[in-house]
Amino acid sequence: MLRPRALRPGSTIGVVAPSWCGPAAAPHRVQRGAAFLEEAFGFRVVRAPHLFESRRWTAGSPEQRAQDLMGFFTDPGIDGIWAAIGGDHACHLLPHLDWSRIAENPKVFIGYSDITVLNVAIWTMTGMVTFNGPALMDELAEYPSAPEYAVRSLRRVLTEPCPPGAVEPATTWTDERLDWVTRADLTRGRAYQPSPGWTWLRDGSAEGVLVGGCLQSLQHLRGTPYFPRAADLAGAILFWEIGEERPSPEWVDAVLQDYENMGVLARLGGMLVGRPYGYSEQDKALLREVVFERTRRHSFPVVTDMDFGHTAPPMTLPVGCRARIDSGSRAFAILDSAVR
Repeated sequence: MLRPRALRPGSTIGVVAPSWCGPAAAPHRVQRGAAFLEEAFGFRVVRAPHLFESRRWTAGSPEQRAQDLMGFFTDPGIDGIWAAIGGDHACHLLPHLDWSRIAENPKVFIGYSDITVLNVAIWTMTGMVTFNGPALMDELAEYPSAPEYAVRSLRRVLTEPCPPGAVEPATTWTDERLDWVTRADLTRGRAYQPSPGWTWLRDGSAEGVLVGGCLQSLQHLRGTPYFPRAADLAGAILFWEIGEERPSPEWVDAVLQDYENMGVLARLGGMLVGRPYGYSEQDKALLREVVFERTRRHSFPVVTDMDFGHTAPPMTLPVGCRARIDSGSRAFAILDSAVR
């Protein structure tokens, strides 16, 4: 396991847009997110040269986006790299990345949604711990401030070189979206509601390496050298969730069967499922049925409706670190220090 150095006050963070041209569409969200990192954490924030590019639906060409990412990995003055936003085209970067140079320069790299492609590929190709956590333009740019649950998780995972330990469910949640283009997001905070907590779908206990992210984005890696190998998945705890496109339980049903056919599910030690974005209560119940059915041949524990991914507020999960699930005590804990 290759751990990046812990972030601390004075650390320099490079902001990149490896996928969607969101920074060009809503630059005020970049400014708010950067200001929050500077004020709340004491970081210094640097924008990538092509951060505000807009080429069709991406923040510049694949070469430009890869250049920004590799530039920050190889720059000794950059301590961590934060994805501004996700999208659907981080897969463009994979042929242009120098994996040996990344391994030689381990740094905190964090994002979620389509950034799953890079999080998992970097871990698979280098063994470096990466982080499924808030994007700069999402929770960190929240009005009037980033949610405390998300900030507390970031501090424990990114700035403290010790095991984060037990993770508790958030007490409130939301998947409301306020329009960024019209700046409706600056008129009020999103509406949160009380959380019923996590759903312990199948009992049991497990200890294994965390790997996963957005299920749609993981599809980009299937059949490529960047998808986790069989040995990587042995006893692993797979975590996944779904994004804004709101793929139906029917779609998830098919993908999980694909994972069964690929032999992925047979290798797992456990499964964590994030609270699905934009689902009705009826669809949430149907999704739980689908997950239970598709994993019925296996005895590993399954927890659903968890606080990561496109739900808010999200925890930060380190890809490549060991975690433990125990249904008897209703406990989930991260066992390895993610930073050094």
